[in-house]
Amino acid sequence: MQIDKIENFPTFKKVRKNWDYVYAADTHAHFFLSWVLLSGLLPMVHEPWLILAAKPDTHEPSDYVAFFPLKLTLKKQHGGGFAPQLCMAGNSLDYTGIICLPEYEEEVIPAFATYIQQQLVWSSFELKNILETDTRMALFLRSFSRDSFDFSQIRIHNEGEDTDNYIAPYVSLPDDWNQYLQNYVSSNTRQKIRRFFRKIETSDEFYLTQVDADNLQSHIEILLKFWESRWRKQKGNECDVIINSVRAICLHCFKHNCLYLPVLWQGDRPLGAIANFVDVERKSMLFVITGRDRSWNNPPPGLILHAEAIRYAIKNGFKVYDFLRGNEEYKYSFGPKERHIQHIVVKYKNPQKKPLDVRTLPLAFNLTVKEHQANQITKAEQGYRQILEVDSNHPEALYGLGVLMRQKGNYQTAENLLKNLLQVQPNSIKALFSLGNLYQTQGQSSQAIEAYNQVLTLEPDAIAAYNNLGYALQQQGKWEQAIACYQKALKVKPNCVEADVNLGNALHAQGKLSPDKQAHYAQLNYKLGLARTKAGDLQTAEVYLQKALELNPNCGEVYKSLAEIYKRQQNFKDAEAAY
Repeated sequence: MQIDKIENFPTFKKVRKNWDYVYAADTHAHFFLSWVLLSGLLPMVHEPWLILAAKPDTHEPSDYVAFFPLKLTLKKQHGGGFAPQLCMAGNSLDYTGIICLPEYEEEVIPAFATYIQQQLVWSSFELKNILETDTRMALFLRSFSRDSFDFSQIRIHNEGEDTDNYIAPYVSLPDDWNQYLQNYVSSNTRQKIRRFFRKIETSDEFYLTQVDADNLQSHIEILLKFWESRWRKQKGNECDVIINSVRAICLHCFKHNCLYLPVLWQGDRPLGAIANFVDVERKSMLFVITGRDRSWNNPPPGLILHAEAIRYAIKNGFKVYDFLRGNEEYKYSFGPKERHIQHIVVKYKNPQKKPLDVRTLPLAFNLTVKEHQANQITKAEQGYRQILEVDSNHPEALYGLGVLMRQKGNYQTAENLLKNLLQVQPNSIKALFSLGNLYQTQGQSSQAIEAYNQVLTLEPDAIAAYNNLGYALQQQGKWEQAIACYQKALKVKPNCVEADVNLGNALHAQGKLSPDKQAHYAQLNYKLGLARTKAGDLQTAEVYLQKALELNPNCGEVYKSLAEIYKRQQNFKDAEAAY
């Protein structure tokens, strides 16, 4: 069996006809594995994705007989760095799995497992939300040797919730709506549905609108507004991600004629909305999301909207109404059965350190930068080095590690990294600027001046370069040139506090600062010292705080801040003196 990788959207688009054929033939396929839905989902997947595509091993041209959507991601290691992880491409949605022509199942599925072990780089493989037959799961998992791999079945419950998201209720629909009411729901629910439907059908006050091109945007926003009002407090910032994803996938599905999204109204007031995916091929309707006015219960919007969706599905010959994951109590009012999805993790028993897949480097870099910004220096260093093991000329990793090495006081290593970056990007302004800062930290003012002048050649209005150049000139006693640099920085940006402070300090050194101005600049130096302390730049912070004391020796808060810096530097003698 030949296994190919589909790793970009243009290639994925080319296999649509082939994909649709396999999807139609696979009786175990579900809508989340349809080409239509994946074509909307994959552009929203932030991690690198790939699709394994299998075709018979023959000399004759042939179509693919199976597809397996996956994605590459990273798992943070306790001591820093990342372990490559393989996941299901659609695990942000409700179901994942494989599609395959039935006659090739026994050959294809072990071939996928073998390819994953031999050709893909991973330490753990997370099969999350997988909905497959026992036969397929057995074929797949037994291809992983028990001597080499550990297997675990995961069951995660959201804190504070009783819902079991590994249960997926669904209704096998009859051919007739009245038959459904008679045989699937309780007499109480049946009476409610009939009563409320009569109320809607005979009233000018209540009515339902179906989604169309004219009301698409408004229907979606009504739905999302109701949903947000229910979940914003609980889900926090995650709410925005979900809202944007649902909006995008609803627009996509409407474009492909597979969205059912009615709104229930009382006059001009929306009472609730529901979004369902419509899978014509599988004759199924899948409940995605609902929202309602929680101050309104008569008639109850949720009951009406689900009942109307089921009635619509039966009328159009659908065979399944799928509530998807979660065994919430209200779903059982509609007479569902249950099916179970799985969450299995496969791990190497003795994992070797594995290089990152080059496609995961952007993800690794973003995670590393966050660690660096959080001052998790050891972890950030591991991340940068792991990236450079794969791409030794990665510009951002060279820069990030160079800055980090300067923070650690490893000046020679920092210099080498920044010079390596300049070999890759000779006109890198931030590399030249950082190199200038590095030289300045070491008291090498001539080299610093040269680096800052190179920056200004490339970017004549670089305020920070003028400011730092002025400071380097100041260190050489070239006061007039230094003052000119500070003034140039302030001309470009009049509210540049650092340039203003340095100008004041330079004027004070020449005896050109009035007592009132001394008090003003003492306070500015103090504030900058606090800011640099917070940023972790203790060396620069100390300079500003010392200058604040020089301008105003009676400021007790400055002594206290200096003492804190000395304590962090484990310079307890000076800390005690400052206190």
